[in-house]
Amino acid sequence: MFVSRGCLPHLLEPRAYWCPEQHELEKRKLFASAWHLVGTTADLARPGDFLTCDLFGTPVQVRNFDGRLRALSNVCAHRHSLLTDRARGNSKAMRCQYHGWEYGPSGITRRIPAPENFVPMPDERPCLPAYQLETAGQLVFVRLSREGPSLVEQLGPLHTLCAQRFGERWRPFLAWEPDYEANWKVPVENSLEAYHVPFIHARTFKEDPGEGRSAHWLESGHTSFKTRLPFAHSRVDEWFQRCESWVTRRMTGDSTGEYWQHHDFPNLLFSFTDAVSLCQCVIPTGPATCRAVVRQFSPEKPFGAILETGLARTWGKLKAAITRQILEEDRGIFQSIQKGLAASPHRGLLGRCEERIHAFQGYLESNLSQERSRKPP
Repeated sequence: MFVSRGCLPHLLEPRAYWCPEQHELEKRKLFASAWHLVGTTADLARPGDFLTCDLFGTPVQVRNFDGRLRALSNVCAHRHSLLTDRARGNSKAMRCQYHGWEYGPSGITRRIPAPENFVPMPDERPCLPAYQLETAGQLVFVRLSREGPSLVEQLGPLHTLCAQRFGERWRPFLAWEPDYEANWKVPVENSLEAYHVPFIHARTFKEDPGEGRSAHWLESGHTSFKTRLPFAHSRVDEWFQRCESWVTRRMTGDSTGEYWQHHDFPNLLFSFTDAVSLCQCVIPTGPATCRAVVRQFSPEKPFGAILETGLARTWGKLKAAITRQILEEDRGIFQSIQKGLAASPHRGLLGRCEERIHAFQGYLESNLSQERSRKPP
């Protein structure tokens, strides 16, 4: 069942999806103190493994220092070069590619080539800024600001679920980081309704499950959606669902047939079926562009029979391919939405089935209007 009794106003004006001032306000007010998915512990399993990312114009390197994960600036304290241009890799030392300065897990320099050129060294040795890092299961999150809620506080009850569903008995099968030609709110809002399913996902989901098979929860800081699978009642879809139920029982001993989707404000999205755990983090890269960090896991019995382990891996790869197709279908409409927003004279309208978008927009308006009211006239 839906919560709202009738249609709802679209709280954001079209300019909120392309205005540079709005983009800067969101970066400062919403994202600096929020947690952002950057990868998984599988990406950083060995000492020396690293990955890099750009969070709102801040280059970050996440690195395994002898088993300890740290998030540091990827900009050298010497002459400002990026320490590395590589998206990920492994190296013995955190070394700048320009002059070879090396850094330790605290960000302090460990080695400076030809150190006699830098005598006397300042009392405070050159140091890289460090950023907050926490994990939930195998998911790795980074926060730029020193101030803000812990990951447990931000995720609330979702933290326990993530620790379980992205935990040791689950294996990553999809790692994808697409760029979108749209404001970050476009893919987020797209994920909050199934109204578009018959038109965008005609080859996959096929139909909107509708209110009779759906339930919405609108909470402070997050919303949730639940339905039963399959969405469509074609013979192929029903056969696929029976197969998934059988595989899930072999891997986990249980099968509910439920699909859950959670939105943790502002930009974290989680989807769960019996055989899939999906996390997406949508990160703004400009007023009208963004990228997503996508990680999908499926269950695997680490001590199961060879046949069951092979079955789990085959099924995990198949589900990853299906998820990738669904996300590509969504991706195909984002640029058209962005172009329409740039030209639209209308505020828009939301149906009852889109009430999770209304709740999200209410969160944005509440947080950003407070910031605007503090500015001097």
